Amino acid sequence: MPAPAAAAPRATPAPAPAAGEASAQATPQPRSDCSVVLYGDSILHGGYAGSLRLSEPPAQTLRRVRPRYAVEDLTANGETATQRLGTFGQEHRVARFVVIAHGINDVAQRLDLDSALRRMVRVAQQEGREVILTGLSRQPVSVPGRAQGDAVIRRVASDMHVAFADWGSVPYQSSEMADVLHPAKPYSDRLVQRIADVLDRLAPECAQPATGVLQVKTSTRSTP
Repeated sequence: MPAPAAAAPRATPAPAPAAGEASAQATPQPRSDCSVVLYGDSILHGGYAGSLRLSEPPAQTLRRVRPRYAVEDLTANGETATQRLGTFGQEHRVARFVVIAHGINDVAQRLDLDSALRRMVRVAQQEGREVILTGLSRQPVSVPGRAQGDAVIRRVASDMHVAFADWGSVPYQSSEMADVLHPAKPYSDRLVQRIADVLDRLAPECAQPATGVLQVKTSTRSTP
């Protein structure tokens, strides 16, 4: 399965009522109109072969193909939605869009992916943010639980009326894998493009190239 969990990157904590949950009365945080924060495991982190990372990770690719966006990268190798939920409610977010690309590690560990995703989505919605859930990428070998996990994510997106980036329908070849589980650059780029396509639909004003250069913010605690 994807690489073992490293110390997860943490956004700057802010006071919250309880771990993993935000108060329904919370005041929405200010946001930039073209901004996105990325949560996910090694697939969206660009990790492969345990400790390696794509030379241009997905967050940087997203900034390159959609330069109007301020992109914050809080992905981590091996992370589960269940693990991230423990701090999600205390993290300080300013981005308009929240991309959540968790799932394969939860199903591999038989964790409650449905509950974790619903609680994360609810927190972000209470903050006034727009959520995008990604489906699960594909592999040239059978990965136990992958299809079921993808169906769970799709159902949560439908039930909670959030956007769904269908990674499962993105074409790939076995030669486009960095290892048996993780995409190499060409396949990874198409997964990022699927996120960009959803962003374009939700915010067409952010789709055009910008004149300035935006930096991708990454946590210094992120382990490739």
